[in-house]
Parts: sequence; C-alpha cells; structure tokens
Amino acid sequence: MNTRKVALLLVVLLSLVLALPAHAQEGEPLIKPLPCDAPGKLTMWVWDEAWATIIGNSIEAWKAEYCPGAEVDLQVQPWGQYWDLLKTNAAGGELPDVFNMSQPFFFFYADNDVVLNLQPYWDEFGLDTSIWGSGLIDPYRWGEAGDLYAAPVNWDTIAIFYNKDMFDAAGLAYPTADWTWDDFAEDAAALTDPAAGVYGAAVYAEYQAGYPNWIAATGETPVVDAARTDCTLDNPGSLEALNFLKGLLDAGYMPSISEAGGASPDDAFNLFASGKLAMVAGGSWKLPQALEELTFNWDIVQLPKHPETGRSRSIVHAVGYVASARTANPDLAANLILYLASDEGQQFFAEGGTVAPANPSPAIQQMWIDSFGETEVNIQAFVDATYDSQGVTVFEEIWDVMNTELVVKIFDLGMSVEDAVAETCDAINTELP
Repeated sequence: MNTRKVALLLVVLLSLVLALPAHAQEGEPLIKPLPCDAPGKLTMWVWDEAWATIIGNSIEAWKAEYCPGAEVDLQVQPWGQYWDLLKTNAAGGELPDVFNMSQPFFFFYADNDVVLNLQPYWDEFGLDTSIWGSGLIDPYRWGEAGDLYAAPVNWDTIAIFYNKDMFDAAGLAYPTADWTWDDFAEDAAALTDPAAGVYGAAVYAEYQAGYPNWIAATGETPVVDAARTDCTLDNPGSLEALNFLKGLLDAGYMPSISEAGGASPDDAFNLFASGKLAMVAGGSWKLPQALEELTFNWDIVQLPKHPETGRSRSIVHAVGYVASARTANPDLAANLILYLASDEGQQFFAEGGTVAPANPSPAIQQMWIDSFGETEVNIQAFVDATYDSQGVTVFEEIWDVMNTELVVKIFDLGMSVEDAVAETCDAINTELP
C-alpha cells in the first residue's frame, strides 16, 4: 500500500473514531438529571400528540423528583401549523420557553438569534456532548466555537430491508454489516429476474432514505456543506456515488421512478412488500409497518461500506429540544431539557416503542428494541447505524429541487449524472448565502 493510501486510511479511521458516541460504564447513567435551582413556569410546544403524552409523563416525573413546584404548559401545535406559528412568534419575540426543533429548520432560528445557546449549561452540568455522536447533534451547532444549542430527542436511521426468501432462492448468503458496495451490486444483479418483473434493489429515492447515504459513505457531506455555502453534488464523492447508483439502474438491477410507482421511498417500500423487489433502503420508522405487514421472511442489515473509505454512513435525523433566547427562565428551561435527554427521561420514549430515543445508553437502546416484542429481525442494525452517521444538511428552500428534480432527472428521465447535478447545483446555489 502506498504512502498516500496509508495516510488516507489513517484519516478515515481517525474521523470514524471521533464520530463514535462515547459510552459510560455498565450500569452508570450517561446523562444524569440535576435538581433545579428554583421552580417556575415554562411553556413548551411539540407537534405530535403521541409525543406530547410521552413527554408529558416525563415532565411529571421531572417535577416530582427534581423540581417540585414547577409548572409546564405543554401544548400540541399540529405539524401543518407548527412552523408557521413558530416563525410568526419568532418575529414577534414570543416563542415558547422550550420547543421541539427539526434539523433542516434550525439554521433559520439560530441565524435570527432566537434560540438559547445551551453550551454553557452543558459545560456547567459536566455533560460530554460527544456521547450523542456527530450525526445527531452537528446540525444543531452554531457559531465559531460550534456550541450545541439543542439536545436530541430521538433518531431515525437508514438500513437495508432484504427478502430472505429471495436470497435463499438465488443461493446467496445473507448480507452482513461488513458487506461493501461491490457485494451489494453483485447481490442486486443476482436477485434481478426480468422475466418475473423482480428487481434486485431500490435505494436512491428521497433525501434521507436515498442517494445521500451513499454520498456520505465517500466522506462527502451530501447536497450542501454544513456551512451552507456551497452545493456539494458536483464534488468527486457525490459524483462517484450517484454514478454508482445510476449504473445499477442502467444495468436493469433497479427500477426507474416510473417503474417503482413514484419518487417516494414509500413507493419503493410498497414494491418490496409486494415481492417484486429484493432489497430496499428504509428508515427505522418503517419497522412497525414491516413487522405487521410483510408476509415473507425478511431481515435488516446496515448499508454497505464504501470499498475505499470502509464507511457505512446513514443519514440520521434527530428532533431536538431547544429553548427560546428570550425565555424568562433560561436556567429552568435548560434543567428541564437536561432531564428530558437523560437516561431517566428517555426511558419514557424507549418503553413506548416506535420512537427511537436519542440517549445512546445501551440499556436505553435495548429497551427500544425490546419494545417491538419477540422477533428475530436485526433491529440492532438501526442502532449501529447511529455510530457513524451524517446529520441532515438540507433545508426547506432547496428540498424540492434536490429531493425530486434531481432524482427524477437521473433515475427516470435518463439524464447524465453530471448534467443533472450541474442544473441542480445552479438552482441550489441561488438559495445559499
């Protein structure tokens, strides 16, 4: 191996180690709640009724054990109204004290100085924020020092759902966490049966479940850089990943968007459920549906590793808890957020199922896995995907152009990757600072 390749390998390994979340000793909480200095009143907004119930139970435990006398007015603002109300209130200076945030929307609130810098509190609480890993929290960092303005609530990662019956019929070994892009391509080819209308795989559609995972595995930040100053789709890693996926399409191993029934990852998953697709990229949020509806033998495996970087990198989205920069009770708001992110607070999510808790304690993650009941499905693959993950960098203004137009041009209209990327970057760059 030449010197350049050795140096590259060392850089990749170092970056991988730095990205991994830390773990406490067995039995020791990763995040410990602290008593509040003084009770007071807070308002809190969430956008989901089910989450409101879970968070409400957690808040009651916080008040009973750590902040007697505190009052929290927890309100549900439906998703369709949530962001409009937040923007309106942000302009008027009347935000709730604590509220849920999504990675693609954080930039707007940080750039307008309306969210509280929680880094001083993390430092005061003695919390090592590296426990969460980079993907869950980097999109919530702001400023020259990279201060962390949020605590993650949950995570959603991407893995490959595969039809074990089809693998058996083709005489193929089941994929493992060590498989590579080359292994994936070989399996996709072997599993494709044109006469039966069966495709080997569908893994490109939509931002989180699709092509950006493959870009991230090259070491490139998908679509735009973290600072939102440049479109990265025309960088070498992005072009490599997109051309790899288009090659599988051109070879007939993946369906076009029209053949899949649409550009949504749900369309691809429905094709998988129908028995016409051997492998599909899907999010952890698909687990309840898969466990209930799939009628064949199936399992889950992490995304394949890039043959040179050795990395499998899932796009991860984590909802965050943030506080208003204008809250009258910043200390109390930070203390509540600490509890909600703690091992104790996150147990409410872990035991509730469906929502994967952000706290990386193995015990907490095992509670979430166990919440699905008796199953041999490798749910751990979704947890493992959090360790070296890529947070969301896209934002509302560029969502359609990179999420629909780019995918349609490459994977339905037959446009070359280079031409489609050039047009997409031109459109994206008009929305960048």
